[in-house]
Amino acid sequence: MREYEVALVLSPRQSDEEQAGSIEEVKEFITKRGGEILGEEDWGVRELAYPIKKEDHGRYYFIQFKAPPQVAYDLNAHIRLMRKFLRYMIVRRDET
Repeated sequence: MREYEVALVLSPRQSDEEQAGSIEEVKEFITKRGGEILGEEDWGVRELAYPIKKEDHGRYYFIQFKAPPQVAYDLNAHIRLMRKFLRYMIVRRDET
């Protein structure tokens, strides 16, 4: 299994419950496919470098996880279909 990190940017116009539900859906997707959540970071609402979908601010949330490569590939497709995030990115973490 490899280590990955997914960076999520959510709209601050969503309620806290909607944001928590979206994040929980991503975490469940990972764990149901044999992945393991290693850590989470909530950076809160920050100003975006440029407007995205007419939003100037976004809530940044990061999830570190360990999973087989296919899970990261499937997660990318799943998040793209969710359309609940302003932006997202999945990166493989360096093995140290």
